[in-house]
Amino acid sequence: MGQPAAKMNDLIVNPGDLHIVINAESGAPVTEPLPFQGPIVQGVCPSVRIDGQFAAVVGSGATNVPPHIPIDGSFSVPPTNQGSIVMGSATVRFAGRAAARAGDPCETCHDVPPGGPQAPLPMVVVQTPTSVLIG
Repeated sequence: MGQPAAKMNDLIVNPGDLHIVINAESGAPVTEPLPFQGPIVQGVCPSVRIDGQFAAVVGSGATNVPPHIPIDGSFSVPPTNQGSIVMGSATVRFAGRAAARAGDPCETCHDVPPGGPQAPLPMVVVQTPTSVLIG
């Protein structure tokens, strides 16, 4: 059985997007987990609608809302507050790109590990129930 199809305004979520913050008191770099949650609104497929919304595909993106704010200090590198879907269905394509589904992996603006896989893995969260399932 397939997974619920992802669409515009569903979410990219990462409960622990890791960023390096320079501590205000000590000046030492500290790894700080910050939540990432943003609606998918960029790079969706306008030729396919799911429950009246444009379909999300690999490469669709989101902007973190609200943006990351360091708790005690300043960012070593200011975060982009951007995330994107990096993997989707192996069998279903919309406009030549893999269809995105609930639970598909994403990439967010993390600093740690640099350029590497994130843990926990950011993923697509389907906001509203849908009867459209994609394998």
